[in-house]
Amino acid sequence: MAEVTQTILHGDPQGRQGNCLQAAVASLLDLPLDDVPHFVEADDWTACLVDWAAEQGWLARYARPDAPVALGIACGPSPRGVHHAVVMRDGVVVWDPHRSRDGLVKIGMIVEFSRIGAA
Repeated sequence: MAEVTQTILHGDPQGRQGNCLQAAVASLLDLPLDDVPHFVEADDWTACLVDWAAEQGWLARYARPDAPVALGIACGPSPRGVHHAVVMRDGVVVWDPHRSRDGLVKIGMIVEFSRIGAA
């Protein structure tokens, strides 16, 4: 897994939304940041994420916050008070793309990733 740090933070002076989700997905899939879309800039970012993941050979689907997820992105409030995304492996946060590495206050949602066609 790559450890990609987000490059756009909440409160960006140009008004862009933070790219923690983009950096978390790049980390999870071991890709350069520029090879992953800035999903939250899409009109329907969830559909953009699911469709893009499928093009890369991955099934991305929502899981309960308490689900035993082998590989995924956990989302929820950060200690900074903003919605945030981090990388999970085997139910444990393994990478926070924010430079603070503070993680989440609690997990509100998980997007589980699994290889399409994997048994």
